[in-house]
Amino acid sequence: MKILDQILLSGKNKWQVIGAAVGAFIGLFLLLSALQLYFDLQRLVKGDSSTEQFVLINKKVNLFNTLGARSTFSEEEINTLENQDFVESVGIFISNQFKVNASSQMLGFYTELFFESIPDEFIDVSNSRWQWTKGNIDIPIILSRDYLALYNFGFAPSQGLPQFTPNTISKLSMDVNVSGNGLRKTFQGRIVGFSDRINSILVPQSFMDWANENFGESQKPQSSRLILKTNNPYSSELSDFLKQNNYEVSSGRLIGGQLTTLLQNIISIVAFIGIIIVLLSVLIFILNFQLTISQSKEDIRLLLQLGYKSRQISKVLVRYLTYLFGGVLISTLIALFISRLWFVNWFGNQGFTIPGGLHVGVYIAILLFSASFIILNVKNIQKNVNRLF
Repeated sequence: MKILDQILLSGKNKWQVIGAAVGAFIGLFLLLSALQLYFDLQRLVKGDSSTEQFVLINKKVNLFNTLGARSTFSEEEINTLENQDFVESVGIFISNQFKVNASSQMLGFYTELFFESIPDEFIDVSNSRWQWTKGNIDIPIILSRDYLALYNFGFAPSQGLPQFTPNTISKLSMDVNVSGNGLRKTFQGRIVGFSDRINSILVPQSFMDWANENFGESQKPQSSRLILKTNNPYSSELSDFLKQNNYEVSSGRLIGGQLTTLLQNIISIVAFIGIIIVLLSVLIFILNFQLTISQSKEDIRLLLQLGYKSRQISKVLVRYLTYLFGGVLISTLIALFISRLWFVNWFGNQGFTIPGGLHVGVYIAILLFSASFIILNVKNIQKNVNRLF
């Protein structure tokens, strides 16, 4: 077999093969990276399975609400919702009945605020600091991730203020001024988490109850929003019930639709470039082995006359091809895992959690491409060798 290697492979121009291998590596890496990023983006946009089991609803706003009537849920309406088969539990949003504002001398800003609270079981952020007791000067706050995006890409640039990552802003504190009923008190607000499920500024239920009781103007605050835990948020029964009662869904992730589309377009462009590079590298591989066989045709014919089988000759070239492609595949996987570690760390710094491993769809793509590549090139080698009979 070494004699066949020397006859068929020695003295040939290997730069073409190296160029094809590098091209296959770059193209395959871009293609698989784009595919993995697509799966990551879909996961971040849709959220995990637990997030999808919660639905936020409110009443539709009409002319009467514009004239001053409040669009709130009565106890009877809440009980009716709780008795529905498709609803597992109902969480009530309680809003502040007092005035509240926040300011920071370090950042140089002042803004009016609103607070809401819901039972902890409906919150998608787990943090040991999410608790408040009477007399505590610090207020833990959970902020909608969309609100942070609004600040970073809307408010901050227009006011000349700095932009913040979730990690950075979590380390800052702000003065939270609460007033009402002739009373005023200043707290230190600290952001302890970011919600993908709820578009609001949340404070612990214990703080809201205490503040409404002491600073609030209404004895019993009513809720204008509810969160439903359901076994199927896309069921026709739930949809029909909401329509019949003139309710509407105020789902999370309201901000970022255009950003998602932009990212998907960028990923598509990267994937397209990867496909083009991969196809060109495959073509170069095919042409290179055709050239190798053509340059060695006299030697191959001589070997056939000496009793060697075409299968033996093809096997040498196929083995050489397998080694080359194996090197490309291993290099691509190593590069993918290294880049994956970087992306997981980068997304983590931005407050997003993504799995550390590759999506199963990426492995399927690798298997399909590898099988197609090997089969196509093996048939090409066998076909060109058989032509020399």
